[in-house]
Amino acid sequence: MREIHVAVPARPYRVRLGTGAAEALGELLASVGRSRAVVVSSPPIWERHRDRIVRGLEKATWTEALVPEGERHKSARTLQGLYDAFLQARLGRDGVVLAVGGGVVGDLAGFAAASYMRGVDWIAVPTTLLSMVDSAVGGKVGINHPRAKNLIGAFHQPRAVVADVRFLDTLPARERQSGAYEILKCGIIGDRALFDALRGAPPALEGWSEAALEDAIAAAVGLKARVVAEDEREGDLRRVLNLGHTLGHAFEAITGYRRFTHGEAVGWGLIGAAAIARRRGLLAGADFEAIAAAVDGLGPRPGLGRMPPERVLEAVARDKKARGGRVPFVLPTAIGAVSVVADVTTGEVLAALDELVARRAPRPRRA
Repeated sequence: MREIHVAVPARPYRVRLGTGAAEALGELLASVGRSRAVVVSSPPIWERHRDRIVRGLEKATWTEALVPEGERHKSARTLQGLYDAFLQARLGRDGVVLAVGGGVVGDLAGFAAASYMRGVDWIAVPTTLLSMVDSAVGGKVGINHPRAKNLIGAFHQPRAVVADVRFLDTLPARERQSGAYEILKCGIIGDRALFDALRGAPPALEGWSEAALEDAIAAAVGLKARVVAEDEREGDLRRVLNLGHTLGHAFEAITGYRRFTHGEAVGWGLIGAAAIARRRGLLAGADFEAIAAAVDGLGPRPGLGRMPPERVLEAVARDKKARGGRVPFVLPTAIGAVSVVADVTTGEVLAALDELVARRAPRPRRA
């Protein structure tokens, strides 16, 4: 079992990573002085993993609250349903919310915990590769607005993260691939060895050894933990973690969160950011090709199709990271290094979009 320390100043915590980590959930609750819990999950995740979670909670008092599956349900309506479930369970500040699922469940349950009774504790139990390396770590929780992703939210650090790699045994190939894009992102930001490992990995990480997968998860979580510890509330340094997300979030929003998984949209966004950086002379052509090949090498993903330029620009302009009317872009300057650039122009975004739309994506596999 590995433990990765997330040293945020006010509320440090640990990520417990390894096979069978969820079996000690009850002990973890006792260690933080909590014996009552509401488990938030979605029906398919709960059906798949219920027995393992229940075994881990043998000595705790708990009830479950299930939310609909899918990004479009990360909404105010679903959030209200969680508040009702918390009230029915008589959850108080002496209790804890367990978020068991992927990024949607974690973001939604974490925000419900942040806002219910002005804040109750929560523990993240990510069941997808994407949530293990991205949303479960860092304390960014929230819901979507119909016109912008993650527009409504808070910073509310979990008491712990429990990343049991056994959950990944039943993960569909498309979901493994989605998480792999986020791991690749971390390699581009600041870990050349991690980038090389992902570039050499099989599509959708199928057949990759458990040791290689756990090493990659640990490296990605470790990088994010170091960044979050230095900049918990995204004042400066933490913005580097948004590499690929400015365009990626726009692509998700204008397709109604239905065409792409989050990771697939970020994959397109990584190539788009690299294209802007190359046009500016910030990124060597060979590094651009390496990044694009690494993204494509992770497997098939849906194409952008006829992406209306005006809608992309509108979605980018609504990005919650905008400052003074400008949206900062994180651009790669080498493999393992990035820079935050505040003066990317409309013309540069449109040129990158043209390049992406013209680019032939690997054909998506059937879900």
